[in-house]
Amino acid sequence: MTDHESLADPAQNSSLTDAKLSPSLTSHSNQTYKVIFQPSGQSGNVPEGTTLLEAARHLGVGIEAICGGHETCNKCTVRVEEGKFPKHNIHSIASHLTPMSSREQRFQQKQNSPTDSRFSCSARVIGDILVTVPEESQAQKQVVLKAASGRTIETDPIIRLYYLELDPPEQGGAGDWERALAELEERFGLDKVEFDYAALKELSDTLRHSDGAITLTVWDDRLVTRVQAGYQEQPIGLAVDVGSTTLAGYLCDLRTGELLATASAMNPQVTYGDDIMSRISYANEHKSGRERLHRAIIRALNKLAEDAVEQAVLSIRDIVDMTIVGNSVMHHLILNLNPKPLGEAPFVPIVESPVDIRAADLRIKLHPGARLHILPLEAGFVGADNVAVILSEQPHCQEENMLIIDVGTNGELLLGNRDRLLCTSSPTGPALEGAQITHGMRAAQGAIERVRIEPGTLDVRFKVIGHDHWNNELAPDTVQARGICGSGIIEAVAEMFAAGILQKNGRFAKTLDSHRYIREENVDAFVLAEAEQTAGGSPIIVSQQDVRAIQLAKAALYVGAQLLMRELEIEHIDHIVLAGAFGSVIDPQYAMMLGMIPDCELERVHSAGNAAGDGARIALLNKKQRAEAARVARWVEHVDQPMEDDFQSFFMAALSLPHSSHPFPHIESILDARRRNKTT
Repeated sequence: MTDHESLADPAQNSSLTDAKLSPSLTSHSNQTYKVIFQPSGQSGNVPEGTTLLEAARHLGVGIEAICGGHETCNKCTVRVEEGKFPKHNIHSIASHLTPMSSREQRFQQKQNSPTDSRFSCSARVIGDILVTVPEESQAQKQVVLKAASGRTIETDPIIRLYYLELDPPEQGGAGDWERALAELEERFGLDKVEFDYAALKELSDTLRHSDGAITLTVWDDRLVTRVQAGYQEQPIGLAVDVGSTTLAGYLCDLRTGELLATASAMNPQVTYGDDIMSRISYANEHKSGRERLHRAIIRALNKLAEDAVEQAVLSIRDIVDMTIVGNSVMHHLILNLNPKPLGEAPFVPIVESPVDIRAADLRIKLHPGARLHILPLEAGFVGADNVAVILSEQPHCQEENMLIIDVGTNGELLLGNRDRLLCTSSPTGPALEGAQITHGMRAAQGAIERVRIEPGTLDVRFKVIGHDHWNNELAPDTVQARGICGSGIIEAVAEMFAAGILQKNGRFAKTLDSHRYIREENVDAFVLAEAEQTAGGSPIIVSQQDVRAIQLAKAALYVGAQLLMRELEIEHIDHIVLAGAFGSVIDPQYAMMLGMIPDCELERVHSAGNAAGDGARIALLNKKQRAEAARVARWVEHVDQPMEDDFQSFFMAALSLPHSSHPFPHIESILDARRRNKTT
């Protein structure tokens, strides 16, 4: 797995990142240092003495600075992350910034701010540094595309409410607990019920303040988790999809199945590593690394729950049940389990069965008695999120051979039908989400998300998040492009190939006659956005290294599908589903043009949106589906991606656009039409 992972690890930032620094980024020293901003993932080298705010502006990172950088608004605060970050090849420490100014010191003392926080307008770079821009300091919020689908889910929750009316206690009679349990058995036939300690503490006072009329919240008809006064009928649950990059929470009425609110956020762990392998490394190579990653995700889950109940005008204590899905590494870090076994052969998880615990055991702040169900894992790198996708898309109930690809930093693939279902994982790395691309950024306002290149003239049209119009329909200075996100880089590379800018091997064509083609320090690049169209005043380009990073990532996905097809002994796929937040924004035509997915009728390729999130909701609302998830997780067959010569040969062939030898008839007609347009 380690060797396989390294294949998807693209080269670090091109020197083109630094080729055109703005006039404000000048220094008497020739020394430059690397600056990385999370959670956007944007990075680049800046001259010694540059303020973090100047660096952010140059790299297209939006940081609030109402006072214009005069240390008076206190809105541009960032957090310094210390430690070694091998993925970025830096060692980040606080002393790599100039000391605090007196104004910063006074503010910290007055506000009792964390010691790792700095004013970005004051802190100057004197060494490699990685900083996190907290949400309150971000000028452009991340766009998390994990909306729930409108599917109908059969409601049969594991949580039930039971209304009781108990007679007043008698001297020498049974205790409150015993009387409540006796009533449950007599009226509802529940004879093996226990009280959770949190509910037991609520029982006596609630009985006496409600004249004996109470509603018991019972988990799985065997554990009382909450006691409420009077008659109640709305139990609330929260389903959460924990992705490597993004989180999505779905607040539901457990009785009706109604979706009450949706909340989303960036996964704060991206600060410590863009992909799962780097987080495994961080957890084991840094003192308290695992605990730090665990605390970060628990804080994010608590904030997500708070955001959801605020939307629904409810209380956090109203949530009595919770389901979580995520990949295997997220699963282990949520549970504060050592993820190291997942990164070493034979890649065996600590636990692969479903986990049922009190949410409070993980310091998740819901009702004190709320239960947490984490869906099972399939294999070392095929996690609970993939099980949730199965619940959502039901490939094991189909006659057709269905390929489901959950596109992310760790791509997970399913292939099969009701007779046999296979799974595997492909470590694509973060390039498909815009990270580690020269001007890459995650989806936020100003990110280029759509690209069209005219054959022949090589004129470029693009759309940025935040504008409904193409760039050529706007005044140049209003475009304000800041970088390019995942869907944008995929379309850019595919369009460059279709327009003849790139050859089949991914290299730039040898004879390009366009002002957009540039070559600096022996690196080929193509200009997507001219300087006057960008927020930073420098062109946004796609370099040869960027193309290579996309080739590596798309080849990893394609080979995963190829290995599953070989195992099933099939040459054709009936139906392809692109799942996940990122999968929902990929145009199937461009995915196939690059060779990310096998050839298929384009009408038979569709997006399922956040299928893992839908699966988490299904498990929240239907207890039988939890049992089905446990069953299917053990029934699906895991296919290891081999390290032998056949894998290497598959991978090298898949690097070509779309492939060195496999036919793509459903794309060839599109490419032929583009080529004819170029010659006319």
